[in-house]
Amino acid sequence: MALLSLQLSQFRNMTALSLTAHAEFNVIYGENGSGKTSLLEAIYYLAHGRSFRSRAHQRLIKDDADHFTLHAKISNNQQQYSLGLQRNRSAELLLRLNGANVQRLAEFASLLPVQLVTPDSFRLFFGGPKERRQFFDMGVFHVEPTFFPVWLQFSRVLKQRNALLKQRRRYDDEFAYWDQQFANQAWQLQSLRQQYINQLNDAYTLLIAANPMLQDVTLQLQSGWPERITSEQALLDLLKQNFEQDCRQGFSQYGPQKADLKLKKAHLAVEEVLSRGQLKVLLFALKIAQNNVISNSGSKQPLLLIDDLASELDSSSTQLVFDYLTQINSQVFITAINADQVSPFIAASSSKMFHVEQGQITARTDDDGRTT
Repeated sequence: MALLSLQLSQFRNMTALSLTAHAEFNVIYGENGSGKTSLLEAIYYLAHGRSFRSRAHQRLIKDDADHFTLHAKISNNQQQYSLGLQRNRSAELLLRLNGANVQRLAEFASLLPVQLVTPDSFRLFFGGPKERRQFFDMGVFHVEPTFFPVWLQFSRVLKQRNALLKQRRRYDDEFAYWDQQFANQAWQLQSLRQQYINQLNDAYTLLIAANPMLQDVTLQLQSGWPERITSEQALLDLLKQNFEQDCRQGFSQYGPQKADLKLKKAHLAVEEVLSRGQLKVLLFALKIAQNNVISNSGSKQPLLLIDDLASELDSSSTQLVFDYLTQINSQVFITAINADQVSPFIAASSSKMFHVEQGQITARTDDDGRTT
């Protein structure tokens, strides 16, 4: 089990709230504005240190409070952890892991892999490369322990190279040194990403094996440089060759910071071929496949947060999504306006229902749908 319990105070419209989660499916239902999406937001915030709804942290703090607090107990690799997070109106962030202060959110993120599906998640198809890099890099981060330090080092090198591009107009020994570092780190990143995309593709293919509509969707990682570049030395040569143009533009044209994931069906971009509903089914398939790769890596059980699952799905597509969800190796939290949008698709023994009203939550415990 991943998330055992969650407590929050002064978060959004909720003064104080707590829940004990089910190991498989957790359905949170209630009217619009009741606070059900805020519960998903709190879980997401613990893992990412930011909201998926607002960039202004002050909006997350209840009107009459000066800070909000989130606390969770989680199980990871057969060990239990206590995570605590507090953010005040001046943006100061306090993080505590098992009662001790920690400095980096990466320590929380590494323990709590969280993916999110909302009506805005179509950005994976219609947004820019950054959206897709964030998607697959989240997976690489949780599957390959060496990824994050390599990514951090490359980010520092990229920042240094771009700063030099704005200052220098001559390729000298200092530039040659940074380009060597750039090419080395970039090649490592590309290798880790490609290994992961191969795993993701295998998990996706297994998941959608019975669905002809999605069987010929292909996942192709674009490295951030031309396909003719097939070695670290060739990438280093490319950086030297494009030095003057990089100087004119003031940034590095090539590198893993430009990587992208091309999703195609019959050699066309999926957003040009599939309907809105079909794209949502594909979105779920990709997220579930990624959760399964993370889980199958052996040390973590990820969470999947789904806000307004029924949006833009007809009954057959909803059934298909739940067919995929029954194959997921993770814990799932789903919001809906009515419980009966979800409950027919999930076994009672595999789920727990929570009703949210005016910032208060009640677990549904009896057989006829009433709350207690």
